[in-house]
Amino acid sequence: MSKFATFDTYPAESLPTAEAALLTVWRTLERYQPDLVLVGGLAVHYLTRRNVPGLPGAVTMDVDFGITLGASGGQYGTIQSDLNGLGFKTENHRLVRTCGALNLYVDFLTEDPPATTGSRTVDDVTASVIPGLNRALACRRLIPVAGRDLFGAQQNCTIPVADIGPLLVLKLNAFGGPTGRRLPKDAYDILLTVTGFLDGPEAAVQGFQGESSVGNSGYAAAISALKNDFISPEQDGPRRAAEFYPGAANERERLKQTVATVGRFLLGE
Repeated sequence: MSKFATFDTYPAESLPTAEAALLTVWRTLERYQPDLVLVGGLAVHYLTRRNVPGLPGAVTMDVDFGITLGASGGQYGTIQSDLNGLGFKTENHRLVRTCGALNLYVDFLTEDPPATTGSRTVDDVTASVIPGLNRALACRRLIPVAGRDLFGAQQNCTIPVADIGPLLVLKLNAFGGPTGRRLPKDAYDILLTVTGFLDGPEAAVQGFQGESSVGNSGYAAAISALKNDFISPEQDGPRRAAEFYPGAANERERLKQTVATVGRFLLGE
């Protein structure tokens, strides 16, 4: 398992250990770096402030990379063999390493139009097909990340992270797209990503709306997810985000209203 139903059930060490995993694999994947972008929960973490009033920060146990369909290491090994050498084992098409009591996963996503589902083999790893991923690869925000890796060595890296517009498209589709999982964490991540965005909520809304005119293949489904799941406090998005939130019942009711307000802003209402 790499997703939990509530914030409180994530182990306290999950986010820092996931970050250590990122720092471990990033240097090893150096020859692939032009073809990679960080998405998922760590991307939410790096694009949001640490002091959002009333909202706990991002949590994750995964390192999720978008990767170009044609990425290749050439004659110098493969992604899977390189990460196997770091202690990551292949299980059910995912790369996983056990760190104490935690299982940390490294997953890959790609885009192959016109396909909207399924998977592709990239280099020698299985990558899930996700519409909108090419926009994340095209709009990478470089974030300095420093810390100790899984071996205890200090690392100072610059990580390309999906910028706010493409990331919100991916998150909305992860929740309510054609193959959406409808997980409480994904709904909460949408709230946190907008309200805690480093450049402010208004810039997050503008970034998302800007994806309408640049050919983002996941944008239409993201708009449908907003309309179907995020504009009323009683829809799935606000209700499941509130379920993920660790606060009291009255705070969860307020959070539902906030999520619906964010949804309407994203739609331009």
